[in-house]
Amino acid sequence: MKNNFVKLGVMLCLVSAIAAGVLAFTNSATKDRILLAEELASSGPDVAQAVIPGAISFELYEDQALIDKIKSENERFVELRVCKDESGNILGYGIRVFSSDNGYGGNPEEMFLGVSLEGEILGMKVVAHDETAGLGTKTLEPNFQNQFIGRNTDIEIKVSKNNPKDDEIQAVSGATRSSNSITSAVNNAMSIFNKYLKK
Repeated sequence: MKNNFVKLGVMLCLVSAIAAGVLAFTNSATKDRILLAEELASSGPDVAQAVIPGAISFELYEDQALIDKIKSENERFVELRVCKDESGNILGYGIRVFSSDNGYGGNPEEMFLGVSLEGEILGMKVVAHDETAGLGTKTLEPNFQNQFIGRNTDIEIKVSKNNPKDDEIQAVSGATRSSNSITSAVNNAMSIFNKYLKK
């Protein structure tokens, strides 16, 4: 009987070792593909179109000194991309930031804000969120996000529960915290544009 336990123990260790080896090999073989898929999901052509309609290219900003300066002064800044049309003309910037106010799920939202060279908000794309399905996720829908489009970066945007003024957007009913989170990310991106990119 003692031999059966030893045999079972050895078999279990052998099966575990083989499974661990297969998992390690699979992870190694797919790691680069997973990273590429994540990169495309958060900054691919679909994101470029949502951030600045008509953008064909969505390239990382090349002035590393400026990027380092922004990162050292704004911990919510992630990256900066230049949006160009098919002729290579710069249409504006895609500014990727975290919100300063957490969403309902307790985590900051991560988004790109598209801003024209003149400082007009052209589009936005939330690339990571932790919102309640059917309620907080309404902040990802055009009815909410279109309230930001066309606004100038000069005026900080506030959230109103009803009857928004010119400098306010209408919160999603029952999702004020989520609305505040998205708006804080928009304001953060606008602040970065105004301080570092506005001509």
